[in-house]
Amino acid sequence: MASGPMAAEPLQPAPVLSDGVISLRPARADDAEDITLACQDPQIQQWTLVPVPYEHSDSLEFLERRSTLESWWASPAWAMTILPSDQWCGEIELRLDGEGAAEVGYLVAPWSRRQGLTTRALRLACGWAFSALDIQVITWMSPVGNVASRQAARRAGFRIPEVVLRRAIPQRGRRIDAWVGDLLPEDLTSAARRADDRTPYRGTDLTARELMVLQRLAFGESNRAVSSALGISENTVKNHVRSILDKLQARSRSEAVVSGLRLGLVSLPEHR
Repeated sequence: MASGPMAAEPLQPAPVLSDGVISLRPARADDAEDITLACQDPQIQQWTLVPVPYEHSDSLEFLERRSTLESWWASPAWAMTILPSDQWCGEIELRLDGEGAAEVGYLVAPWSRRQGLTTRALRLACGWAFSALDIQVITWMSPVGNVASRQAARRAGFRIPEVVLRRAIPQRGRRIDAWVGDLLPEDLTSAARRADDRTPYRGTDLTARELMVLQRLAFGESNRAVSSALGISENTVKNHVRSILDKLQARSRSEAVVSGLRLGLVSLPEHR
């Protein structure tokens, strides 16, 4: 009997990312009240494209658009939280072009500003995109005058030239001037290494072999590929991966790579 078409591979759950200070998780329905309150802030309304006035129904519509795994993977987005609290205090989103590039957008609630939240969120989200999605470049764009956003992006490693793109952003029926920047994998690694506020690694040191395995994970290699490259069995690779996750307190391979990048333990491959 002829078999039917193969079923599509099920989508993986949206990852939760953390650097031990903040956490990025998918937004939830119970975030609606906090989103509504934050988006009534004059600064958010000035620098973003949120509706004005912003009503509770707008937050519900926003959350509904992100309620399925299909919509999440088409445009990965996370709620920002500051540990140990799980309260929504901002949003960061990656808009994928399907050809190796993404544009990042974000906003931070007024009650969570001036804590380095945005730069940390950028490091986590962009590091994950470079590692898990093989993104080659991430762009940042903001209305001219949004100094706080530009400073956060620069601290994360974005290269932002002193150039103004005239009338680049449509905003509620008019067009406004913009700053624009770009980030490559090596920019993120360099910025993480020189960051003054980078949390030092104080856990059990990774062994030399574990560092080699972690570097291979940063290259996006499978257990079989790591096994072949390092001349060890796949079971040994699995054991090393489990140890790495335990030592870095990571819940997934991609989260371990993000932690490794933040701590300066590994680097991402350069695209040629």
